[in-house]
Amino acid sequence: MAINAINLVPAKKLVDKCCKTIDECQVCAKSKCLVGFSKIALEYAMQKKALSIPQGKNLVPQGDMKIYYQEDLVEALAEILHQCQNCQDNHHDDCITNVARLALELALLGDNPPYGGSSFSYLIHAAKLHPEIGGKLLERYKAKKA
Repeated sequence: MAINAINLVPAKKLVDKCCKTIDECQVCAKSKCLVGFSKIALEYAMQKKALSIPQGKNLVPQGDMKIYYQEDLVEALAEILHQCQNCQDNHHDDCITNVARLALELALLGDNPPYGGSSFSYLIHAAKLHPEIGGKLLERYKAKKA
């Protein structure tokens, strides 16, 4: 699958919107920040025209405890899931959509629900684990698919 199959531009714009201001963070931690990491990963994929980020899954920061704006994260994560190619059995952990999803869902949900390569199955599972946020995420995803 080529990077052309995925349009990362809308995802990048929505991830940019999730970024807190310098007034809120004081110092931009970039790669140590879940949103900053997502921005870097998406920029890398667009610049290199790469679908995969080597060891990307292992690079997702685990220590970011900032509170982000929920609605912005829901919108960005729904777009990332919308761009997912639903590879199912061919799912690759270091795929750009997976790497960005891991970081954004950690910021939004506080954990990483299992992902088997299907956005819709993942959303159903996320809605069971996190009814309020998962429900919003499922609604936004369905709206993007319509």
